[in-house]
Amino acid sequence: MKITLKRDIDESLKNDWIYLEKNNSFFIFQTLLWNLSWLKENHKQDDILIVTVHDKENPVIIFPFCVVKKFNFKILKWIGHDISDYLGPLINKKYKLESILFTDIWDTIIKLIKKECDYIFLDKQTNENFFSNNPIVRYLNCKKYNETYGINLTKWDKLKKYKNKSLQKFRWSKKKLLEIGNLEFVKKIESDDEKKDSIKKIIDWKKNKKNNLNFSKSFSDKFYLNFINDNNITISGLKLNKSFIALSLGYEKNENYLYLVPSYKGDDDLIRFSPGKILMIELIDYFESQKFKYFDFCDGKETYKENWTNNKVDLFEYTKSTNFFGIVLNFLLKIKKYKKGLKNC
Repeated sequence: MKITLKRDIDESLKNDWIYLEKNNSFFIFQTLLWNLSWLKENHKQDDILIVTVHDKENPVIIFPFCVVKKFNFKILKWIGHDISDYLGPLINKKYKLESILFTDIWDTIIKLIKKECDYIFLDKQTNENFFSNNPIVRYLNCKKYNETYGINLTKWDKLKKYKNKSLQKFRWSKKKLLEIGNLEFVKKIESDDEKKDSIKKIIDWKKNKKNNLNFSKSFSDKFYLNFINDNNITISGLKLNKSFIALSLGYEKNENYLYLVPSYKGDDDLIRFSPGKILMIELIDYFESQKFKYFDFCDGKETYKENWTNNKVDLFEYTKSTNFFGIVLNFLLKIKKYKKGLKNC
């Protein structure tokens, strides 16, 4: 067993990362491209603090950490902490990781990083569905702090009956839009030029809404354009008279659909017809027809997610002070404004 601390993503680490990706089924937040793209937008190389675990010559675990400075404290977080919806280590599924072994590995990691940071704050973790083998949640003292919403698509028909009144409004809105012109649901945009234009629209529409004032550096068309060639990325839309009025950038994997970045045109004449919700219902119907199992609303506490869910996934955080400054920060986190600030840093 070899445990190594890396301060940059060199060729050796890239090869290890690619090896794990090829031999396992990770979501986009764990891919090398997602992590490299995030680092390019947010941090210098000396902020990287990645731990690799090898069994003989083969990589078995990668912990993609970075150190963020906030309130004069050095905080260890996941790479992509501000824009990713689910986070955790990359683990080779063939590697048997029992409690005693992982505890030994984690103790070694703490020794390696305790001089590099004051406080460890690892959130957006789950041990359900697609991240069912997260040893941090399974074996360490983690705290539930939130939950995400989604739809078990095998029970979508039952949910539709329960939401009949809401669906009546959905049908009324579609009828009104059809009176304006031709309404078209586009399952998947294929053209690279149209993908690029759509991503720019999604970001611009989001940022132009009055209730969306704070955005991370990663939330930009520049960041998401890195993924237009990813076959799992799907950009879908709703067109009125050949112009998009709602768009969704999503991710398909293992019969799951991640509703990553939905948005709609902020036109007062259209908002009253809820084009974003029309597109959402069209997408849910479509993926249910394709025998997908789960429609994931991802992180965020928007009201519509809670209203339409029939399934919840618990989110956990792991925290640990590594020195006196970390103890001070932990005390300050009991004050709400510091807790909010830490999550947003």
